[in-house]
Amino acid sequence: MISWVGAVFLVVGFIVLAKLLGMVEKSKEAIDVTRRSLNVIRDPALGDDVKEKTLQKNSLRLFRLFFALSFAGAAALLLPVGVLWLGQWMGWLSLDAVFGVAVSPLFLVLSTVFACLALFRGSKRVPSADDYPTLDRILHRIAFRTTAAQVAAADVEDKMFSKQLARCKLDRPVFITALPRAGTTLLLECCAKMPEFAAHCYRDMPFVLIPVLWGRFSAKFRKEGRLRQRAHGDGMLINFDSPEALEEVVWKAFWRRQYGNDRIIPWRNESNEEFEDFFRSHMRKIIHLRRGEGVPRARYLSKNNLNVARIPLLRRIFPDSIIVVPFRDPVQHAASLLKQHRNFLHIHAEDKFASRYMRAIGHFDFGENLRPVDFGGWFDNRRSKDPESIAFWLEYWAAGYEHLVRENAAAVRFIGFDALCEHPQSGLKALAGAVGAAEPDRLLAEAAGIRAPQPHDVDLSAVPDDLAQDVERIHGKLKELSLNPTALPVAEAKTGVAFAGELFPLPSNMLDV
Repeated sequence: MISWVGAVFLVVGFIVLAKLLGMVEKSKEAIDVTRRSLNVIRDPALGDDVKEKTLQKNSLRLFRLFFALSFAGAAALLLPVGVLWLGQWMGWLSLDAVFGVAVSPLFLVLSTVFACLALFRGSKRVPSADDYPTLDRILHRIAFRTTAAQVAAADVEDKMFSKQLARCKLDRPVFITALPRAGTTLLLECCAKMPEFAAHCYRDMPFVLIPVLWGRFSAKFRKEGRLRQRAHGDGMLINFDSPEALEEVVWKAFWRRQYGNDRIIPWRNESNEEFEDFFRSHMRKIIHLRRGEGVPRARYLSKNNLNVARIPLLRRIFPDSIIVVPFRDPVQHAASLLKQHRNFLHIHAEDKFASRYMRAIGHFDFGENLRPVDFGGWFDNRRSKDPESIAFWLEYWAAGYEHLVRENAAAVRFIGFDALCEHPQSGLKALAGAVGAAEPDRLLAEAAGIRAPQPHDVDLSAVPDDLAQDVERIHGKLKELSLNPTALPVAEAKTGVAFAGELFPLPSNMLDV
């Protein structure tokens, strides 16, 4: 115990001295001077003489800041070490034991987070609605770079909360999955509002792999976030307590070979005991965090698009799991995929942190991070090479849903998203039956929140006829397998758009996803 006290003293002493010696302010000033120097270099309106004088002045200031920071950093570190050395000389502790604790994975994660909060909390920078404050960005970058340490710390977390986690059961977990933009988020939000389910939420970021430790620690700094529109620009409102797809962080930590440079490689149904034990424990932690001691038998709820690439593996690990796959009209679905790809290309070009964030949490759906799932080797054989074409996304849709129909039809429960939007009551009743909801009326109460937006206008003139026929055939099969088939009059069912010479039905009510 004395070694932990010594390690804590080392960190706290460094932080207190760093603040007293003005290290934070000097660091910010150095960054500001560097930024101003770069602006001077890039400014074509300034003459060479002015640039030279300004840069010389800035260089001198940076030189002084460098020595000031070096001195302050050395003093902030050496003074606490000196006190600990004195404690060792008096026989109170062992420096080797203190340093052993200080470099342990758990202590490194917790002390780094604490140091960032202590040093940078109180920053006057006011973020825009779509931006992350400086502290949040720092914490996220730390989390992105400490995956191995978090996995190690999770073992300590298991032991610290073993009694609480043992009471959390993993009966009939629900996995909602599909290609992006199929309506998975709406299904997640509807189910997550029922007390019997527990799902990840935005508060689990950025230390997703140690959710209980992070939850306990961050609770002291918790903010009540107002609802705001998510980055997709699709009308979905979120805050810190909104459910979110964060599960892929766990998969990425154990299955790195599946994430190719340009594609996601589907999982084989192979055993990985280390991952399976970690995942089961992680699911229990989410149940404990969301429902606490009051509902220990709450069921784990997941929304993860990439689970479409490993359904047999999920079924082997969790034989009683329920896998729900929504599907949409392929033309509207492909149009939505294309729209969001262009949207995130713009976002990622404007903000590289947004790109790193999405990549870190395993969202490879759009933008410069795009890595489609290579269902059946379609990616190398695709005819549509350009992801900014509707044909590319229709080909991806066909590969994905044909794989689901052909390989996994018996293992999943298909929900027609278009039919759900047209007939929310019957659609939610089918969903309640599919997931085995204990209180289906709670789910049916969400029907009023399902709105009917306008469909996308789509130019299909460049889509090959055989691809058009493939997607129509697969869509027809999906409707046959659906738990909520659309029961429309013949006259109403014949409304639609011309698709490569044929009539391709479109729903009259669509969610703008």
